Amino acid sequence: MKWKQLKKKLSGDRGYYLALAVCTAAVAASGWLFMDSLRREEPEAQLPDAVQAAVLPTLPGLSGNILPAPDSQIPSVKPNRPAIPVAPETEAPTEAPPQTQKPAERPKAVRFRPVDGAVVQGYSMDKLAFNPTTRDWRTHAGMDLSAPEGSEVCSAAEGTVLSVFDDDMLGRTVILQHEDGWVTHYANLAEEVPVRAGDRVSAGQVIGAVGKTALSEVGSEPHLHFAVYRNNVPQDPEAFLG
Repeated sequence: MKWKQLKKKLSGDRGYYLALAVCTAAVAASGWLFMDSLRREEPEAQLPDAVQAAVLPTLPGLSGNILPAPDSQIPSVKPNRPAIPVAPETEAPTEAPPQTQKPAERPKAVRFRPVDGAVVQGYSMDKLAFNPTTRDWRTHAGMDLSAPEGSEVCSAAEGTVLSVFDDDMLGRTVILQHEDGWVTHYANLAEEVPVRAGDRVSAGQVIGAVGKTALSEVGSEPHLHFAVYRNNVPQDPEAFLG
């Protein structure tokens, strides 16, 4: 008798707990649906102003907004540069400025006669002259100054030695470069000369000695063949020596 009563009591208790579980599940489901609907309607949470200021930088002139305003609302920022001074306008001079004086002419350079001797044959480029060595008539681009063999030959003016060489017709030759395009030739020299190309020489400095090396003038008495050129044009040596 007791077993049946106990079994009946347990059956009644099981139904009670089963119903209680169903009710609890229904209430939980209803609560979840209610909370979900509230969460959907709740606006997006905003960070506090203090947090925004610490995390996101505030753009200048935007009052703390994270995104900048449209271009039309962004204030223009002018660079802090000093103003460029503008030169005041000046009136054009009514009178022409005074002309500068012309520079004084360069004084004539000191010039020496290469050797002390008479002219054996003069400069002749405008007419033919007789050559006693070749026994013909031809032009003569220099002048021959008579001097004993071995006589010292001096530079006619200050200058630079351009070259020292053996000319086929005029023999041992020294060429000097002077200012203003002037060039002087000293030919029919002895083989030994005391200067070399590139040397700077003064007026009256010894640059060689009279020799007998000019094949085209070997028939004449010992002399120096002296010629002058300016810008590659032959000039009268007498006029150069002044």
